[in-house]
Amino acid sequence: GRAGRNMLHSLIVIWALVLLRCATATKVCPRPQEIQGALYKPEKLVYEPSNFVVYSCLPGFVRQGGYNRAVCSSAGIWIHASLSCARRQCSLSDTLENGDITYENNKFQNVVRFSCKEGFVLIGANSSTCNESGKWNESLPTCQSMTCPQPPVPAFGQLSYYRPDERNVSKYQDMVKYECHSNYAMFGNDTATCTASGNWSQAPECRDVTCDRPPEIQNGFMSVLLHQRYHYKETVTYGCKPNYVLDGPRVSFCNLTGEWTIRPKCRAPCKVNIKKATVLYNGRKTKVDDIAHGMIQHGDTLTYYCKDSKEKCSHLTDSQCQDGVFAVPSCYKEPKWLWSKEPSNLPVCSEAS
Repeated sequence: GRAGRNMLHSLIVIWALVLLRCATATKVCPRPQEIQGALYKPEKLVYEPSNFVVYSCLPGFVRQGGYNRAVCSSAGIWIHASLSCARRQCSLSDTLENGDITYENNKFQNVVRFSCKEGFVLIGANSSTCNESGKWNESLPTCQSMTCPQPPVPAFGQLSYYRPDERNVSKYQDMVKYECHSNYAMFGNDTATCTASGNWSQAPECRDVTCDRPPEIQNGFMSVLLHQRYHYKETVTYGCKPNYVLDGPRVSFCNLTGEWTIRPKCRAPCKVNIKKATVLYNGRKTKVDDIAHGMIQHGDTLTYYCKDSKEKCSHLTDSQCQDGVFAVPSCYKEPKWLWSKEPSNLPVCSEAS
């Protein structure tokens, strides 16, 4: 009876409590979501309804805005935080004098790398990292010019131009200039340059070069010294006999190879073999008889008057003396009779037409 009813009521209450406990046990929240660049506290395995966590930005990150608290709801679902954390930025110089800076960005944990241009040496770190304080862990390096010691001086030579700095050294791409002692020939460039490796480019050589006594030239003469050997750059001067013309340089010198530079030739005069003719010579009408000894020099030109077929005008035809060879134009006919009309007295055909 009554005792049985009381026991049944007690069992129903206990069962209800068990069901309630089971229902409330399923409404816990899992671990809260991760936010990039942030951490949350407290950390637990299970979060019950109304439990909350607070997010804060990690070192090297700064808060950009948003709500920093997440709450476990009675439904076992997090009401998430909206916090946003961004990486700190490090200020960065845009240029490295005589060098280059390479990087993806200038934010926390990113690395910049430094390098120098050819001929310059890096003084300092070759990289730097943006740290959690927004500072670079290494200072900006410098690029110093490569230097070269005193340049070499060849035997029988000297420096004609050399401008080192106050430390008596030369910098990258500085130049020196050389000259050889008198009568010595230079082989190679007359300049050397301080290179990116800290050495000088190849210096020239100075050698003793001599030439044999130069040969004579036909129909000419030369001024020579008494000795039989000539040093580099020593010269001789040539000339020609009367009426001969010098063709080529008057002066020849002993060159680098121990040979004489090109020698001139003496070109022979020409004998004009038709005397009874009036020609243009040096721009003037001249009788061939009036030309001294009937001789003209190499390169001189006589212009002959040639009658046309109708003998009413004359054509002008040139003939030049070439090293003793001269030919009267085939069109010229020497007058045979006293009453023959001199071609030079006829009008020039181009003018007559």
